[in-house]
Amino acid sequence: MNPDCPSVSRRTVVGYLATVLLSVAAPPAIAAEPGDGPVQIWFIRHAESELNVDTIAHDARDEGVTYPLTRTGVLQATALAEATANVPVTTIYTSTRIRAIQTADALAFKHGLNVKLAPEAAEIDLGIPLDSPDWRQLYRGLATRWVIDKDLAARIGEGESFADVQRRFLPFVRELMNRHADDTGVVVVVSHGATLGLLVPVLAPNVPGDLSLRRPLSNTSIIKTELRDGKLFCIEWAGLASGEFGE
Repeated sequence: MNPDCPSVSRRTVVGYLATVLLSVAAPPAIAAEPGDGPVQIWFIRHAESELNVDTIAHDARDEGVTYPLTRTGVLQATALAEATANVPVTTIYTSTRIRAIQTADALAFKHGLNVKLAPEAAEIDLGIPLDSPDWRQLYRGLATRWVIDKDLAARIGEGESFADVQRRFLPFVRELMNRHADDTGVVVVVSHGATLGLLVPVLAPNVPGDLSLRRPLSNTSIIKTELRDGKLFCIEWAGLASGEFGE
C-alpha cells in the first residue's frame, strides 16, 4: 500500500461506484415546477409493451390483460417514476389496458398513491388488424381524415370513429378538470399514443390538430397541460415547448 495515500474502506469505494453508476444510468430528474399555481394535468403515454414490438405476435384483441410491458418497458416505467420523483403528483388515473396500469403503478409506488381506473382513457379501437403489415399506413390515413379533413364519422370496419372516441374521452377529462379545478400540483393520466395524440389537441386549443402526425408520442412521452380559466393550455408536448408547436 502506498503510505502517501489515505486509507479508504471497501464500503466507501463500493458506495462511490454505485453512486457513479446510478448517475450515468438514471434519466435527468423532472423539476418540481408546479407549486402554488393552477393545477396541471400531465397526459403520459404508457411504456413499451408487447404491442409496440413488431417481432412479437399480435394475434389477440387489445383488451384486458393482453400485451403487458416488455422488459424495456418495465425499465422505462421505472425511469419515468424516478425522473418525476420530485414532481408534486396528487392523483393518478390510468387506462384499464394492462400496459397503462403497469406504467401507472410504477408512478403510484414512487409517490405513495393509489391509481384510479379510467376505461374512458383506453386506446382507440382503430378497426385495423393488429398484425396487419399496413397498420401504420392505415392508421395515418385514418388520422388524417379525422384531424385534417374533419371527417369525424370516418372509421375502418367495426372500429371507432373520431366522434365515438370524443364521446368517451372528452367528458372524462372535462370532469377531471372540474374535479381538480381548485387543486394545485399535478394530476396524471396514463393512456395511449393515438388517444392522447389525437384527443389532447381537441381539449387544448393552442395545440394544432396535426401535431401528433408531425410529432408522434414515443413511449413514456409526457404532454403537460395547465388549467387556465377553466380551459386546458398545453405548455409542453413531449419536450416541445408551446411556442414551438407551429401551425
